[in-house]
Amino acid sequence: MKKILAITLSVIMIFSCSAIPAFAADTGEFDMKNSLNRFLGTVVETLIGAVDFCLGENKSFVREDEFVYDNFYEGTAEFIEEAKEGAKWSLGYSSESLVPENFEDYDLYLGGFMCEKNMFTNDVREVLDDMKVRVIALNDGSGRGTSVFATVDSIGVSNGDIRHIRGLLDTYAKENGLNSINIFATHVHSGIDTQGMWTEIIKKWPRNILTSALRLSKYQLQGTDPEYMEFFYGKIKGAIEKAVSSMEEGEMTFARKDIGERYFNNKNRPSASAMDTELKRFTFTPDNKEVTPTIILNMAAHPDVAGLAVGDEVNGHGISGDYVYYIGETLNKAGYNFMFFNGAICGIYIGEIKAEAERRVDKPANYGREIGRMVLSLTKTEEEIKSDPFLSTPDFKVEDEYIVWYEGWTPTTETKVEPILNIRLSKVDIKVQNPLIRAASKIKLVNYLVKVKGFRDYYLTTEIGYIEMGKDIKIAMVPGELCTDLAYGGTSLKAENSISGKDFEGKTLVDIFGEDVIVFGLANDTIGYIVPDNDYVMLLNHDHYAETLSVGKHTASTLMSAFESLAK
Repeated sequence: MKKILAITLSVIMIFSCSAIPAFAADTGEFDMKNSLNRFLGTVVETLIGAVDFCLGENKSFVREDEFVYDNFYEGTAEFIEEAKEGAKWSLGYSSESLVPENFEDYDLYLGGFMCEKNMFTNDVREVLDDMKVRVIALNDGSGRGTSVFATVDSIGVSNGDIRHIRGLLDTYAKENGLNSINIFATHVHSGIDTQGMWTEIIKKWPRNILTSALRLSKYQLQGTDPEYMEFFYGKIKGAIEKAVSSMEEGEMTFARKDIGERYFNNKNRPSASAMDTELKRFTFTPDNKEVTPTIILNMAAHPDVAGLAVGDEVNGHGISGDYVYYIGETLNKAGYNFMFFNGAICGIYIGEIKAEAERRVDKPANYGREIGRMVLSLTKTEEEIKSDPFLSTPDFKVEDEYIVWYEGWTPTTETKVEPILNIRLSKVDIKVQNPLIRAASKIKLVNYLVKVKGFRDYYLTTEIGYIEMGKDIKIAMVPGELCTDLAYGGTSLKAENSISGKDFEGKTLVDIFGEDVIVFGLANDTIGYIVPDNDYVMLLNHDHYAETLSVGKHTASTLMSAFESLAK
């Protein structure tokens, strides 16, 4: 009983601490305020740690000598610098809905935010557009196998679930020469929760906390609906098989263009300055003209708008693919398949399109449709865009403040991508220093597998990856929401802007791979936010909310060191 009371009091204190205000960094008061913030962060972390200490481990916690990390693909064993003579790209594509026709029969919730007006439970009641899995299977004709890439319209897919899907494909992968199976999340905040954190909180959280404290973990409830997850696994497996079986030879081209900061918003981490404001487009054109070409897009912004409540309106019950769905809709109308990879998105959100919006989902719809037109127009002149009604005429009502996107537009160049696909993946152990993540693992809502070293020394094993396409395109696959400063450099890495008053001692992805490196985020895992070690503090407030969902203080330096080793 004393233990239960201690847990209850600790939880109350934690939520009280969430009211700690953020401080502006005036130069004269910077050190004092940061010292106070560091102290308050230590208090918060200690209180959460008290809760964590009272919770018992469950079967997801495995001793190091018994730990097995199965269904891992290393990628191409050999890296090549020249395309094989006569080689051509081969690409297969598929797309499937992840929404069951009888979705009302499942116990489903939206993943990505919690609304008190909904009693912190956003149960699914309608389908606004769709939640998809999109897959490409890619082969460079070198005889080194096929690489598979799948993206899921979801807040995230944990590594345990990804490796389970790989396990379902084990025989198929061997028979069809797959050298890697990579699964990403688009990070939509209005898809079905496939992680388990945004479940029926009032029912499951107290029960799982109590059973964990009493060492009765066998009575814990899973965060996700087990029946839906079987449906989910099967749909992704089938989509991967379909993509592999539909591969066609063709040509790959690449174009990238900076569209400016108007379409992006760095609103949640004021200490960080970097934003990736480029659209990066791969276009696969099959030799068989009866086969649909495919556009692969990489950009960096949270798809978080469609699921939120508006004013006094109690919503947040509708499934939507957010802006990603509407980019796809636009490209599909233009005659293309659509594949999407989100980028380094910690704190980066979408900009505002000045258009009428009767429903919340209209905002990402307007944004996505406009971005889709930009994607189609990267190599076009302003005159060419104006002469094409599909590109120049928005399919939504605009407000007086609407700025025509193509005014002053200049085309970018498109280059041919040689058929070279090098890919390498590596396992990484990250120490779980965040007591909130340790506690979340113990109440077993999310499919984590935790490695236990020594006494209460916990690690998450995740994956990083590196891709080369052609002779000069480099891509880093990151298993979470990376602070953009860690990719391209920025103010939060400097002592004068950080909470610690120290420089970040690690390297950035640009330092490791070069200035043109591309980031594919939420790759093969969803470990949460990845913020610089020197700017990490558990304040639970607006400016440092990301730390709440971060594995720990040294996550960034651990991953950057692993990327250095991978590069070597």
